[in-house]
Amino acid sequence: MKNTLLILFVLLFSTPLFSQSDNIGKIALSVIMPENDEDMSNSNISKLETKITQILTATGVSATGYNNNFVIYPKFAINETSVVESGLQDITIINCELSLYIKQVDNNLIFSTISIPLKGNGKDKQISITNAISKINVKDPEFQSFIDNGKSKIIAYYELKCDDIITKSETLLRMQDFEQAIGLLMTVPEEVYCYKKIKAKSIVAYKSYQNQKCNSMLQEAKSKLAANNYNSTLDILSQIDPSTSCFAESQALIEKTANKVDQKKRCEFLLQVYNDNIALEKQRINAIKDIAVAYYNRKPTTLNYLILIR
Repeated sequence: MKNTLLILFVLLFSTPLFSQSDNIGKIALSVIMPENDEDMSNSNISKLETKITQILTATGVSATGYNNNFVIYPKFAINETSVVESGLQDITIINCELSLYIKQVDNNLIFSTISIPLKGNGKDKQISITNAISKINVKDPEFQSFIDNGKSKIIAYYELKCDDIITKSETLLRMQDFEQAIGLLMTVPEEVYCYKKIKAKSIVAYKSYQNQKCNSMLQEAKSKLAANNYNSTLDILSQIDPSTSCFAESQALIEKTANKVDQKKRCEFLLQVYNDNIALEKQRINAIKDIAVAYYNRKPTTLNYLILIR
């Protein structure tokens, strides 16, 4: 009964802290754009970024990479500009080319490229560029092939590096750098053959992380309880994993606190759908994903477009 009570509270109170955690385990590409361009206005740069994001969405890839190791970026080249006199207003016609690149930043390797010709017209150059960008068909099968090629090479990269990643994570665990170990492990996509080993290792890392944190969490919960902040007390206690050394004490506090708040209806609902092993593993994986995203959010990587394309 005690174990059931804790898992119910874990499910009730533990919610994702970062929407980016949905991307963990999936191949994601950070879209990198130039901050300024002599040929393109900021508005047109923004329009092109939107098109690239739509291409990724249409091909089933997230446009938000949380660790910025794999990126997608464009080169927009104007090959020819001409002005045609046509009655009341001259028309500017441009012939241009859009190239997209998928690149691994760490090793400076290009994984996939595509180039497509575009043509635009308007009363001035920027309007002509806008017109050209608007003609990009984000569902073009050539874009799907471009993305699929990049995905295949990313998966191949991780399959080659899988054992190295696990070994490095073990070194980080021995150094008690649990968050970096979890962050490293969670860079591996689900499609990689060793993902089950990665997930198992991440749970080991998470349990070690929890064991390190449980005493401070317990003290924080006691402070909340002393201030009669019962819901916050339960929220903190519900995050303490059953594998930790202070789990038994956290259970006693949960039972003491639960008597002071009305959680009966929510507990009855959770009992209808409760499956302890599946629920606990799901909660752990969600927490692991949140830790990974939080780790990379604290260590943002700013990529310079001009350096990237060299």
